[in-house]
Amino acid sequence: MKVKRYLVKDMNEAMIKIKSELGMDAVILNTRKIKTGGLFKFFKKPLIEVVAAIDEPLIQTYKDVAKQPPIKETVFIKPADPIVEKPVFLDDDIKITEPQKNSVSNNEVLELKQMVSELIRKVENIEHKEPVKKDLSYVDFLKSLDIQESIAKKIMDIVQRQISLNDKNQEAILNAMKVITKEYLGDMRSIDTDPLNKPNVYMFLGPTGVGKTTTLAKIAARLSLIENKKVGLITADTYRIAAVEQLKTYSEILGIPLEVIYEADELEEALYKFKDKDYILIDTAGRSHKSKELKSDYDELVKYLKSVQIFLVMSMTTSFKDMKSIIESYSFISDYRLLFTKLDEATSYGNILNVKVLTGKALSYFAIGQSVPDDIELADKDKIVGYIFDNDNKSDK
Repeated sequence: MKVKRYLVKDMNEAMIKIKSELGMDAVILNTRKIKTGGLFKFFKKPLIEVVAAIDEPLIQTYKDVAKQPPIKETVFIKPADPIVEKPVFLDDDIKITEPQKNSVSNNEVLELKQMVSELIRKVENIEHKEPVKKDLSYVDFLKSLDIQESIAKKIMDIVQRQISLNDKNQEAILNAMKVITKEYLGDMRSIDTDPLNKPNVYMFLGPTGVGKTTTLAKIAARLSLIENKKVGLITADTYRIAAVEQLKTYSEILGIPLEVIYEADELEEALYKFKDKDYILIDTAGRSHKSKELKSDYDELVKYLKSVQIFLVMSMTTSFKDMKSIIESYSFISDYRLLFTKLDEATSYGNILNVKVLTGKALSYFAIGQSVPDDIELADKDKIVGYIFDNDNKSDK
């Protein structure tokens, strides 16, 4: 008796392999589904384990017969007990049936069962030599995308109210996750324009090193070159000489006027010079978000502004713990919009959702590289979901 195990995607594949290797006289002894590896084992279909057997003498007979033209026939394998079993179909024309007469001894049947049991035991021992990790839950899957656990649980609570998780329709569950994530992201808001209250003033805040100056230049370039608007730049970031020189360079290249202020009271004069502009963009000092002067610097500037839109700039490469600290440091500001930079340097994007849910503030822009003015884009729900779930950042140049 020759017994062989097959690991296949479906029974059609199993039948082809069994007929090819053991012949049409083979008998299927056992089948079962086997879970496979992969990303969290969520979106992988289980394989089928099939155990088949044939008498050794029949193998050579089958080889001899195989050399001759194929003859369609019905082959009877007689079981020990006179019980009528359902036929096992190998293809549309050839089948193995089991008649009621008993021509096989009980000893042979017992021996066959023992061989099958031993084979299955050995296979299972091989498969379990190393510890098998349990399938991660759907919440764990979301956490692996750097989505906070509390948010992941809320998403799955909503999913369960819409889809039965018992059906294990992985594609439907994933799509539901994405739809709910879109709902959590809310409305996107970039730059609001008030034609009756010109110039419209925008201020960019954030810790040092997040790319405020380059981002401000990108937005200024879009407004000036693409939308053909009149733009003026003001920088209060005089703590870093490099920042002033960088913005001067952009100003000269783009043909956009720049005013540098060293004291807050100079802001009023700079605003007056730009009274004919459609937009005024203000670059603030790049201080540590732990600086004690953070609030006082802000207060000194805004007292000269009748109205202003604030953009809080954060790097996508910053940990969520530090993002929370930055947000807490700017908690004295009630209304602002979120702007993320360095998406091209990040490896995961779950913090976009985390920060949005934490603050309740609208997403505005994403900076995706160093090129001015190209590497900035308006926040878009579909793109964000692609970033988070598929790591789909196509910004590589």
